[in-house]
Amino acid sequence: MYEDKIEINSPGGLPAGIARINKEYTQSISKPDFEVSENRIRIILPVTKINLIDLSEDENMVYELIKEEVELSRKEIDLKTGFNKAKTLRILNNLVDKNIISKIGSGATLTYKLK
Repeated sequence: MYEDKIEINSPGGLPAGIARINKEYTQSISKPDFEVSENRIRIILPVTKINLIDLSEDENMVYELIKEEVELSRKEIDLKTGFNKAKTLRILNNLVDKNIISKIGSGATLTYKLK
């Protein structure tokens, strides 16, 4: 257990409660993370706050953009927010670390979407 999440490591296959876990997080900004391999599953359950997670004003702006557009590149976010590359990357990495968005692809085709 951590201050901001609960981490569960379990040997064996995928438990039947995955659907229930996802259902419990439908109204949450942050989502659970599942890492499944042949021999184990690791589940990271972010601690949720009632109604709103602690997002800065800039993080919230980027979150709302991605929520509306479904999937955006860093460059598209730069254009829509007016932020420079470094600031946008910092915000995106914070949102990835908070388990709110995920990276899709790599290199020039890298985009971000809600989990």
